[in-house]
Amino acid sequence: MPQSKMSNRPVQIIGHRGASGLAPENTLAAFHKAVELRLDAVEFDVQRTSDGYLVVFHDDELDRVTNGTGLLRERTLSSLKALDAGSGFSKEFKDERIPTLRELFNLMRDNALLLYLEMKDPSLFPGIEEEIAALIQEYHFVERCCVRSFDHASLHRFHRVAPEVPVSELWYTKFPSAEETTYPTLNLMFGLCTAEQVAAAHARGQKVTCWTVNEVEDAKHLIGMGVDGLTGDYPDRLLALF
Repeated sequence: MPQSKMSNRPVQIIGHRGASGLAPENTLAAFHKAVELRLDAVEFDVQRTSDGYLVVFHDDELDRVTNGTGLLRERTLSSLKALDAGSGFSKEFKDERIPTLRELFNLMRDNALLLYLEMKDPSLFPGIEEEIAALIQEYHFVERCCVRSFDHASLHRFHRVAPEVPVSELWYTKFPSAEETTYPTLNLMFGLCTAEQVAAAHARGQKVTCWTVNEVEDAKHLIGMGVDGLTGDYPDRLLALF
């Protein structure tokens, strides 16, 4: 787990898909908001277009957050760039576009936020591990990135390709035991955490971060357990606790 370059808070405050409660998720507007708030980190999702571009987008299908339809992976970058990814959130964000990973990295050059990159369904995109690793290295973001995935086999492949880049497994069905984990950071759905499990993970040298934490009372409870990071759609609420 990379060390925050933005604060000395005991818990990292991480914006979910940028700051997705405050601006359209996974758009440059959401990442600008995260920069303005001076968060410790942003979390975001990466997949690939039909013509080979890495883009920042969560869902398989376009319908929920754009005015398009169908699978993102079946569309070219130019056709995706014609879509409105902001109006569904608010008219204020009309014509906000789906960003490429390169566009996001260009934005992040001028700040020090950590970048928590989730490989979304990487088994659908052969070679994506090498492509993401190459871009991280091109931008000299090795110390700022942590690559994550629910697909642990893909994560192992990424680690073999770029062992210098921190990685962590995502978990949403259980808090894993020591025998079930490989890397020194755990990322879990927050409801899976107990004080005893967090303490056990710390005792074996692991950090624990949680998602998606949007209620202040939940955040207080998790902070009391000693978790190391909170990911939320409304990171301004989490910042107010410090």
